[in-house]
Amino acid sequence: MILLASAILVSDLIKPPKQPDLKFEWRVQQVRGIDEIRIRPIYFRDWPRWVRLYGIEVPKAGQTGYSGSEQFLEILLGRAADIYFEDEDPKHPLMRNAEYVQYLWTRGKLIQFEMLHEGWAKLTEEGRSGKYGKVLAQAEDEAKHLKWGIWANLK
Repeated sequence: MILLASAILVSDLIKPPKQPDLKFEWRVQQVRGIDEIRIRPIYFRDWPRWVRLYGIEVPKAGQTGYSGSEQFLEILLGRAADIYFEDEDPKHPLMRNAEYVQYLWTRGKLIQFEMLHEGWAKLTEEGRSGKYGKVLAQAEDEAKHLKWGIWANLK
C-alpha cells in the first residue's frame, strides 16, 4: 500500500513531454531488434528509412529484459502505428554522424520517454544532454526507484 502511494506521488511529478507539431506522418513497416524501426511516409513521396531511437539503450537479444522490452515496444507501436520523427539539434555531436537517430512519437507519446518510464531502457549520455534530457532522466529515475522492467532484479 505504501509502495503504491509512493508510486502515485512520484509519478505525479513527472510530466511526459508534449508532441510538437510535426508535419509528416509515417507508418511503421518493420522493427529490427528493439531500437531500430523502418518507417515509410504516408502522404508524400519519400523513401522508407530506418530510424534508431535517440538517447536510449535497450537490452540486446539474450540479455535480461529483452523480451519485456520487445513486448512493450510492440504495445506502444500497435498495429501499423503512425509515427512522427523529430531530429535532435543538428549541431549535437551524434547527429552530425547519424541522421537516422531520432526521437519517435506515436499517439502523442514520446517512445523514448515511455520505454524509460516503464523500465525497459537505459538513458545514454547523449540522451541526458539532448532536448528532452531532463524529463528522460526523471523517467529513468522513477523506474529505478520502483524497480520496474530491467531494474526489477537490482538490489
